[in-house]
Amino acid sequence: MLVDSHMHVNFNRLGLNDLVSYLDRERIDCCWLLTWEEAHPGKWPYQHVSIEEVFDAHSKYPSRIIPMYAPDPAADDAAIKLESWYGKGIRGCGELKSTLNWDSPMVRRLLATAAKLGVPVVFHMEEARSISTPRSSAIHDRLLCSALRVAARTYPLKNRLERLNFPGYMLDFASLERALNDFPQLNLVAHGLMFWKNISADAPLHRESLPTGPVTGEGIIWRLLREHPNLYADISGSSGFNALSRDPVNARAFLTTFADKVLYGTDNVLVGQRGFLDSLGLSSRTYSRLYGENACSLISSPPHFVRP
Repeated sequence: MLVDSHMHVNFNRLGLNDLVSYLDRERIDCCWLLTWEEAHPGKWPYQHVSIEEVFDAHSKYPSRIIPMYAPDPAADDAAIKLESWYGKGIRGCGELKSTLNWDSPMVRRLLATAAKLGVPVVFHMEEARSISTPRSSAIHDRLLCSALRVAARTYPLKNRLERLNFPGYMLDFASLERALNDFPQLNLVAHGLMFWKNISADAPLHRESLPTGPVTGEGIIWRLLREHPNLYADISGSSGFNALSRDPVNARAFLTTFADKVLYGTDNVLVGQRGFLDSLGLSSRTYSRLYGENACSLISSPPHFVRP
């Protein structure tokens, strides 16, 4: 069975018909279809993907689409909404993209509800960024930030530059680890640039661009995946693909080591992940786990899929 564990509908120019055509073309049995919900989105880029859109897609293709929903934990009724939609048929909580910290009582309340329901949580980690923080101590970086701070006080640049101030999603690794320890029965599936750039021990700080060059040493995600049975990762998006393709030798070692912890996914970013993965020459067991078995193990009673 082949599962794409990270997809959205009506996102990145992929409507429902396009999504199903992609599944058919790639001979993918089914996908996890995730929401993106922020109760009070800031001025940073945000694209709302509602549970209604996801469930409508599921109702039309029930054997191909696994519905998931992550209400914004900042909403007072987030836990209630998760439980309500679980009763209607969602199979997981995702995609959790919150500016709240893992230690937030609101986030922990949502995690406790997901643990009670026995559903996995797919989350996105992304670092904060600000125009007021130089990326390095170099004089040109400091001067640039000073100029941007001045420009941000004047209209019409103010509104545009404020979009560069972003508080980050699901920070940080220390509080993530506390959540892993405090909810040992809750399976968490990691995704996002902050997570994946830390495949390398020399991961750059506060950089939006994808790292390049060979991986140097084992980054923190190696330890977290080793030490926490309830932590998984999906390779979706540019960040996941980049983390592997920047160093195929390291990718082979990583995927072999964590054959039972990594899920195949694209996040609507179709950049040849299958071809790259197939070129690595992994064991048949690793491919089976990566392409579907791990995803199926995280949701209860996976339905029977019939490939078209």
